[in-house]
Amino acid sequence: MSKQKNYNSRSFHLFRNYIIYSILVVIIGIVVQYGVFSVFAVRQKMKMFDQQVDAALLPINERHMDSVLVDLFKKKVFLETRFQMSKADSINLSINLKDSILQLELKGVVIKSTKITDFEVDQFLYQLKPATYQHLFGTQSQVKSYLSTINKAPIVVKKAPKDTTEAQASSVKMEPLKTEVVHWMLKLDKEIILKIEGSDQYSQSDWWIGQKFWFKENMNSFKNLKETIRFKVPEYYPVIRLVISESDAKAIYRALPAKPFVGIRL
Repeated sequence: MSKQKNYNSRSFHLFRNYIIYSILVVIIGIVVQYGVFSVFAVRQKMKMFDQQVDAALLPINERHMDSVLVDLFKKKVFLETRFQMSKADSINLSINLKDSILQLELKGVVIKSTKITDFEVDQFLYQLKPATYQHLFGTQSQVKSYLSTINKAPIVVKKAPKDTTEAQASSVKMEPLKTEVVHWMLKLDKEIILKIEGSDQYSQSDWWIGQKFWFKENMNSFKNLKETIRFKVPEYYPVIRLVISESDAKAIYRALPAKPFVGIRL
């Protein structure tokens, strides 16, 4: 009886180890497959940009451009884009990563400027050929969709006073300042994603709320995982992440029209 029990116990442990090993192999296989197809997605996106008609026909030879010429080229491209945006009748957004400045502009006039305290850019965008850079950033981009932690146009509900005495009392009453976690994301028509995070000394206490917002947004990457499991190349969108003060993040977001134009300088 004891031999039979030992045999059953050994068989159970072998079966359990086999199941665990199989699960680990499947997980590792999925991770490797996702990594390989993600690389394919980046290369496919780069190839698509390089094959755009305007990028293919521009007579720009990067072999004859040193760092100084490349910097002047990007400056020229950014100025041309801002000039193009100045023709619009609405507020637009310009992002200068070279000088770490984000600005609201109307008809070429800067109406608000804020310092970018930190930023991250997908290396993909730094690997662009000059002609492809001209294609992406040489003309204005337009916002296709928004995603934010705050309302675009907040609604304030106030109770009407019963008489003049109550009205006078409410007029002098100071309401405490309400802090909000301000993060927002813009998806551009040129398939670039902008992520803007508001951060200052008052926002640290609500750090977890911001993390939940981005975690929820990042869950969309599971769609790409499903595509790779089906042996399909997932969609890839280069991301630019900016950090500015929370108050400016709120003011700029609410000042932007429904579909503003955006100019970017790397």
